[in-house]
Amino acid sequence: MPKRSTGCFECRKRKVRCDEAKPECNICLRRGTKCPGYRPTQSFILHEFDQQTDRPALIKEDESRYRYANHSPTSTSSSNGAQAQAVVRLPDANSKPVDEALPKRVSTIGVDRIQHLGTFITLYLPRCDGPALPPTSALMLALPGLPANSQVLLAAVDALSAAQIAVENRNHTLINRSRSLYGSALSHMLRAIQDPNTALKDETLLSTYLLTLYEVFVGVTHGHGFFYHVQGLLHLLRQRGPNSFESRLSMQIFHAIRYNSLSIGYHMRKASMLDSSEWLAVTAKGAKVDPYVALNDICICIPRLLERTDRLNQGGVSPDEIDALIDDSQQLANRAFDWLSNFEKNGPRYNEVAITAFQSFLDLCGDLPPIFDPVYDFHYFGAGICYMIYWMSMLIMQGNTFKLLRQYRKLELKQLMMWDRQLGGYADCISRSIPYNCRSLQGYAAKFGSLTPLVAARKYYEMKGPAKEKEANWCESVYMSARVPGLYQTPVPLEPLKAVKETVASSPKEYL
Repeated sequence: MPKRSTGCFECRKRKVRCDEAKPECNICLRRGTKCPGYRPTQSFILHEFDQQTDRPALIKEDESRYRYANHSPTSTSSSNGAQAQAVVRLPDANSKPVDEALPKRVSTIGVDRIQHLGTFITLYLPRCDGPALPPTSALMLALPGLPANSQVLLAAVDALSAAQIAVENRNHTLINRSRSLYGSALSHMLRAIQDPNTALKDETLLSTYLLTLYEVFVGVTHGHGFFYHVQGLLHLLRQRGPNSFESRLSMQIFHAIRYNSLSIGYHMRKASMLDSSEWLAVTAKGAKVDPYVALNDICICIPRLLERTDRLNQGGVSPDEIDALIDDSQQLANRAFDWLSNFEKNGPRYNEVAITAFQSFLDLCGDLPPIFDPVYDFHYFGAGICYMIYWMSMLIMQGNTFKLLRQYRKLELKQLMMWDRQLGGYADCISRSIPYNCRSLQGYAAKFGSLTPLVAARKYYEMKGPAKEKEANWCESVYMSARVPGLYQTPVPLEPLKAVKETVASSPKEYL
């Protein structure tokens, strides 16, 4: 069968060689005639059948419908007007090749996943304008753009999205469904970490981090699941090594893991490997431009001070070790003071407003007495997160230093009053920042970020005794409200990692 000519209709009619330029060949343009265009790859075939034999008697291509398809009706010459008008033309911006392949049909599972992921991001992240999100929150914006070829990541996203919807709608049926998806995600995770190549991929790290968030949403293991997921993340970090974090996505994942490690370090009073010089070098560049990263570089060193303090109670510690611990604590506090001074070089990044300005917080917490009024209205979401981490970390570290000074130094009454005023100020600042972060407008990222600071503030108020009983009860009520009240048959404890802490309290090793 002879090869079909690919030239334009006019050149084929004249039986000359066509240069096949698109949309009009140069041969026709030089002759001053309209180029009628080309035959498409797929075309219509007309069959005429012999009534006696029922076989095709004539086969020909209906080429008339393709002539002048590359011209609009108004630009076609009058001699070809009838042919051009027979072709329905779309605007050039919307025209598509006749032989364009049909798009693949999207599966219903894929559609549901896209919708659920969109819902998760909308509800999880703050719905307000402001500067760039902290790395841990900006990480969520990368989820829709990740390749959909990682089964472990898809399973983690499905479980977390279902948990988000269940919590938002107080849907117990969906809670059970999300637990089933969570089980599938754990199975995929087990297979992924058993493969040496897959275990070190960003998708595996990200998937494990998403499962830690699942534990925050609907975990009923009293902190065990969250704790062991973070342990697994730190183990994967050690396998990868500090030099493996180079891309933007991997750095965002690292920041998210580090904050979770910090939260556990405060609860457990145990240090992790992330305060070593080699791991601090990973964020050295980012700390120069991002105050959130710079603050966490300071805070990640606090659990080591807490662990060293607890070792003093074991006895056999020399006075030099005690002096070194106190000096290290004061030097780290000075670094934190410098960070705050630089962060507020243009003034505080919040305003004081009446508690009634945050009506959604009042709706969330019911009839709580207005113990803290006014409260803080931060200029943007990232500022509120930084302030909360700072006040919580300073309350924990300075409270620990104050305990050391009272035990191993002699403080005057004036010094005792100054320390008490300082620590009380940190606890009050945490409490005044909670209404801003527990609003629905700030999303679950801010609400869940308030949980650990609330625990730290409540511990301080409890230590103060009856004088601060109202404040302690306020922190507990807000914690339970932010932790999705009425969703669980057994209430979630205020200190979810308490059982884990008691389990490993006798071990002097790092929790990794």
